[in-house]
Amino acid sequence: EPEFRYVAGMHGNEVLGRELLLNLMEFLCREFRLGNPRVVQLVTDTRIHLLPSMNPDGYETAYKLGSELAGWAMGRWTYEGIDLNHNFADLNTALWDAEDNDLVPHAFPNHYIPIPEY
Repeated sequence: EPEFRYVAGMHGNEVLGRELLLNLMEFLCREFRLGNPRVVQLVTDTRIHLLPSMNPDGYETAYKLGSELAGWAMGRWTYEGIDLNHNFADLNTALWDAEDNDLVPHAFPNHYIPIPEY
């Protein structure tokens, strides 16, 4: 089954990606309910992971102050004071190590499916 993940809002004060992803979610839900064949096929045949904000704590902090009062760094850190941009799990290294040690099977399809023309 094809699968994709969109992640937005690494920092709470970066709202454009968050809003775009929320709009994508709304679009997919609306078009699915209306029976749009491309969207129905996409939602039915694909595992979709959408995370509009990695840092909801930072978003709330920046939102409360507003753009006029918040500095460039307001909302950048989580409630615990962690900057996710500099303290983020590195799964690539684990995957590369597994591939180097032949622990990752390569007998699977890559799930590439071309978008049909309607």
